[in-house]
Amino acid sequence: KSRQPTGGHTIDEVAHDVRLMHKVAMARRKLRFENGALALNGVKLAFQMGEDGETPALCAPYPIRDSNRLIEEYMLLANYLVAQRLLTHAGGLAVLRQHAPPLSMGLQKVIDLAAEKGFVIDGSTSRTLQESLSSMSRDCDDKVLMQCVTEMLMTPMRPAEYIASGEYDPEDYAHFALNIPYYTHFTSPIRRYPDVLVHRLLQATLDGPDAVEEYAERQSQAEIQSICNHCNDKRLSSKKAQDRSDRVFLSLFLKAKPIKSTLGVVVSIGEKAFTVYVPRIGVSAMVYLDKNSDTFDARVLSDEASKKRSMVLVPKDGSCNIDIKVFSKIAVACYCKMEPPIDVTLKPVGPWSGE
Repeated sequence: KSRQPTGGHTIDEVAHDVRLMHKVAMARRKLRFENGALALNGVKLAFQMGEDGETPALCAPYPIRDSNRLIEEYMLLANYLVAQRLLTHAGGLAVLRQHAPPLSMGLQKVIDLAAEKGFVIDGSTSRTLQESLSSMSRDCDDKVLMQCVTEMLMTPMRPAEYIASGEYDPEDYAHFALNIPYYTHFTSPIRRYPDVLVHRLLQATLDGPDAVEEYAERQSQAEIQSICNHCNDKRLSSKKAQDRSDRVFLSLFLKAKPIKSTLGVVVSIGEKAFTVYVPRIGVSAMVYLDKNSDTFDARVLSDEASKKRSMVLVPKDGSCNIDIKVFSKIAVACYCKMEPPIDVTLKPVGPWSGE
């Protein structure tokens, strides 16, 4: 009963309005990507705890529904319009969310690897990058390969940061992924302190120029930048803690329910190890040759001309060799690492059979 519409509105009326809002949101979303916004969506895992309240009983990718997309579009619009208001009425005091372009060397490495598979990626802007990914998605029948390229493109991406606009040149306000000239965080003051700063300054702009001047006397542009730096540090620490927490819960799940064989894709090769991405659980992990020496003899091959490295794993039980090249598919087992710190560990099983 508490979830029923109030104010004399019927359920049908509310449902009609929500559908209308969804229609508008999807039109805005389509326009946003046409204007060059970039979306790199990795796998986000969700866990359901068992009866003991400590061990995950279920683990599955978190589903993104139309309701999530609806809210996202209006949230992005609100944040953009508030940033605009702050810049035009508060000048250098505005708290913005800046997103710099990706690291060029790391991005070029992914572009070169994709080119070996016949795909052209233009990473000069977020628009060209998104257009390249859209073209790949249309032309590529291998959805796993697309997932791997997307995952690899996330590595050279820089984290977005909070800034005081007056401490930066206007061209540095831009948000690369959204492909817009400025952006801020306004919509979540209950969980993000920068949003509280934005709300306070927005209120000052609504109260008038005198209120903005009073705000500047209480908190200077340099002080706002100092707070932004602190928030950036805490945000990074929070992200690391969240990622580590997800990894711990996944490890506990695999401890109770190990995966005996699943698809893994090689994404990089070193001298003594190689990295495998597992699409089923959205995780990348290193496979060290010395830790698998009991089951495999390894041959490391280097091409002097191209500077590329590959491997051949020769099973000691006489089964089929496993060729290790970038983007090669292999079967891997997923376990919980027994020695601390707790983590996911992968073990090669054999060539991928497609089953």
